[in-house]
Amino acid sequence: MTTVNDTFVQMVGVPRDEVVGHYLIERLTRGSKLFYETRFMPLLRDQRRINEIALDLQLPDESTLSVFVNAAVDDSAVVPSIRFAVFDATVRRNYERELLAARRAAELSEKRVRILQAATTGFGTADTEADLGATLAEAARAATDAPQVTVYFSNPDGDLVPASAEAPIITAEQNSPATLALQSAVTQTWSDAATLAAAFPQAGGVFGPVSARRARIESLVAVPIVEAGVATGVLLCGFGRPRTLEPSTIELLESLAEQSVGARQRIRLREQIVFQALHDALTGLPNRLYLQRRLDDLLTQNAPDDRAIALLFVDLDGFKAVNDKLGHQGGDLVLCEVSERLTSVVRAGDTVARLGGDEFLIVCENVSEDQIVDIAERLRASVRQPLEGEAAGLPVSASVGVSFYSADESRNDVTGETLIRFADEAMYESKRAGKDRFTFVQV
Repeated sequence: MTTVNDTFVQMVGVPRDEVVGHYLIERLTRGSKLFYETRFMPLLRDQRRINEIALDLQLPDESTLSVFVNAAVDDSAVVPSIRFAVFDATVRRNYERELLAARRAAELSEKRVRILQAATTGFGTADTEADLGATLAEAARAATDAPQVTVYFSNPDGDLVPASAEAPIITAEQNSPATLALQSAVTQTWSDAATLAAAFPQAGGVFGPVSARRARIESLVAVPIVEAGVATGVLLCGFGRPRTLEPSTIELLESLAEQSVGARQRIRLREQIVFQALHDALTGLPNRLYLQRRLDDLLTQNAPDDRAIALLFVDLDGFKAVNDKLGHQGGDLVLCEVSERLTSVVRAGDTVARLGGDEFLIVCENVSEDQIVDIAERLRASVRQPLEGEAAGLPVSASVGVSFYSADESRNDVTGETLIRFADEAMYESKRAGKDRFTFVQV
């Protein structure tokens, strides 16, 4: 550099004698030096003139100054030279950075809105907790690009049950990221595998250290799903590299988890309404409507080579005396005890329902005549067992009527109501014959 003005001397922050007689490249940062040699000078030699090339000056205090440089080759002088005009670009570069940051923030905001809108639609159409979990997991993936996302909901025992079947159940006793988030009701993060392993050396499940290493999970975030101040589920997002999520991303995950709560409440309420419509309020057993649907389904699906369907109609003998002595409240306790006994002696898969009062219905599918006789005897024996509590000493037995139907594709006159009617008539035959017995009818 042969001539510089005072402004440039002030820009570089060193005395003039350290500028004049030295090369411009000495005043550039490492990156700008490389650009100056490989791009700036070759381009200037080729075009003879270039404008607004961005470079960074290295200042004595180790800070940098962003500048724009115009340059032109001057061949008119006795000694050919290059004329430089250097402009302080701090304000413009800051403006560009702010503009870029604002644009990125707008894009992130738009992405957030899209994710929330898509989740709202998915939550609104979810019919089951599995649907809800799938929607929440999909939204979390869109928000974080996490390769491993699992949604858990807690059951009455405090265990975490996955919304999808791929992940294992996490018990309440396990020391794991999911249980920590559930118990604290606060979002938990682990930015690298070492931190995760140190916090949970013995943890199990898909996000325990061993499974995490196998799945190549290096970092993890656990977001609790909080309902009325109590965590009822957890959203887990695992990443294949060390990562610290931005606060805005954590906030988005928490918003998604919060949004899912209303959808889960709606699903549970609908399930409760459906359950109440199809179950007895006193005993919790299926009611007549449920049983009729079950029978109709079995009769529709039954193939000619299937074994038979049997319907047992159970009416309690001596129950009026229980009500007369103990009142309806005591009678209700006896009905609950009897319903538990009936449920305990039937086969797995058989359906015990309460018709009303002291009458019960039991559906047995794929059953033989010998098996149904054995089931009827077990039912009678269980009901005859002495009652407990205030009902102790009061005798109760069961009159049973059985309607038995073997699948026959040539018949279409047998319905669930038909089986109930025949079983009812058979039960009254048992009553007339002396009670505490069963009557068998082939339909």
